[in-house]
Amino acid sequence: MIITNLLANMVVLTLQGTIPTNTPAFQEFAFREMFNQATYMMTKWNLDLPRPITTNMVTAFQAKPNSKWAQGYIEFSNRFTFTWLNYGYPFFRDMPYTIMSAQTPDVKANDAIFEKWMRVTNLLTMQTATTLAETTMKSVGLPLDKLDFNKPKEARQEKYRWTDGKVYPLPYYEFTWDSGKSYCSIHVSGISGKVVFFSYLGYGLPYLKTQTPTNYFQMLGLPTNAVFVRHLSPPGKPPLYELREPMPAK
Repeated sequence: MIITNLLANMVVLTLQGTIPTNTPAFQEFAFREMFNQATYMMTKWNLDLPRPITTNMVTAFQAKPNSKWAQGYIEFSNRFTFTWLNYGYPFFRDMPYTIMSAQTPDVKANDAIFEKWMRVTNLLTMQTATTLAETTMKSVGLPLDKLDFNKPKEARQEKYRWTDGKVYPLPYYEFTWDSGKSYCSIHVSGISGKVVFFSYLGYGLPYLKTQTPTNYFQMLGLPTNAVFVRHLSPPGKPPLYELREPMPAK
């Protein structure tokens, strides 16, 4: 729906889809929720952090409100990062052990990482890596049978063509499950023997989904009947706005 005049309860979202207002109450809420959910997942996956996991281990945090919950990230010990881009579904990266660390514009730096990986002892096989990926999902409450995740849609071990022209297997495994209703991508490292990347989309299923608080709008200083719109017209042109889906009333 296209509109030309804003009503008092209409809020124009930024180009990134976030709400332009922000408050200390929202920041406190977002930090608490991100910290709690990340701590839950890291504990279930037995990641390499001292116990108990405390807020002193947080090395970076950012949160911006959107019409549903928040966009942002929380990082622990300059290594473990959990990022929220949509409505409460985080994706996780163990930064030095993900293959993304060797996919930079710096070819020499990438080769140095792959050379190191090629020479280390691989703690996993395809079978044990598959079991680890499945255990990763189960440990955070994803029921594989209900999600139709009985078999990965894709399962592969990464390989790399070295400077000698030969192709070498890397201690790195990637898995995806896709039932049409739910999707999950998991990478596991044969160096650390643990999950290093996790992403899940449940298409309406509640698993891993952060709940929006009943006082979310009040927390942001917005009217309780707020409606969100996106700016369409270019600078210098008459204003045009597209109506976005408002958050359902609680």
